[in-house]
Amino acid sequence: MTQQTGHEDEAEPLDGLRRVIGAITSGVVELEPEDLHAVSRLAAGSENVVHQQLSELDSAERFALLDRLREVGAEFGGYDFTVFFGAMLTDEDASVRTMAVSGLALCETPGATAALLATVRSDEEETGVRREAVNALGEVAMRVELGWAASEDAGEVVGALRTIVEDDREDEEVRATALSGIGVISESWVTGLIEDAFESDAASLHLGAVQAMGRNADVYWLPVLEGSLVAEDDDERIAAVQAIGEIGSEDGAPMLLELFDDPSASEELIRAAVAALGEVGSEEAVEELERLRTHPDPAVRATAQAALEEATWLDDLDDPSSSQDPFRWAHE
Repeated sequence: MTQQTGHEDEAEPLDGLRRVIGAITSGVVELEPEDLHAVSRLAAGSENVVHQQLSELDSAERFALLDRLREVGAEFGGYDFTVFFGAMLTDEDASVRTMAVSGLALCETPGATAALLATVRSDEEETGVRREAVNALGEVAMRVELGWAASEDAGEVVGALRTIVEDDREDEEVRATALSGIGVISESWVTGLIEDAFESDAASLHLGAVQAMGRNADVYWLPVLEGSLVAEDDDERIAAVQAIGEIGSEDGAPMLLELFDDPSASEELIRAAVAALGEVGSEEAVEELERLRTHPDPAVRATAQAALEEATWLDDLDDPSSSQDPFRWAHE
């Protein structure tokens, strides 16, 4: 009797890659698990071979393939496409390289972090691709800060982001993205970086500082954010609302509630405020969300419902009794 083997033994990596390529080019949506597992076993050092396999596709097909595997990686666990995405960082098409960076952001491996750092530090890479890589490094910093990832690369990631923020020669959008990413780090020098950027005449850095305040999640920033809620720039107002939601303090709820009586508030700002109330989850916030379930704007109603569910979920986490017996309903 032949012994059944697991996915990891059912297909050689390159054979699996060829079948995945064939499926994508044929318009197949559902990819075979054994082929996906094969691609996830591509060995470090095989990047050139992978790149050659994909060179027969046009740029739109390569983009579609990377996008599909990125979706698979985001939706399912157990796959590591680090080598595959890393191989496409040398693609001739910037949009394909950007998608490869987006895929690496999901891999959560030392190899992925190393590839992202190399992209950020490249003098030859286009600004848009580098900015996507900087954004991905911000997510690495977030995972490390929260204890969701190994800290072995933390120093290098934080150092790279800090260097970019402090480099006046760097593209302002890239600096702003790095600032937003580094905001999550609990170090005193981060506060100074955020404050300096907020006072900057560069609009992108100013906005990046507002976003960094939210990622920093410190109530220290609430008075500053309250001022940004009445800014002339709607992007800054929306970023401030989102930051207040990320901080999650009940002290932020009254600031958000004032927006509902502000005739200058845009529809997008109101929807952002509704979502932020769900993140705050205080009694006052929940009462307002209940009222907003009958709002005339269907988008606001839907956002309020989703925010209420978010607030309820957060409340359950804070309620010790909710975790005592997760299956208590079965005994009732």
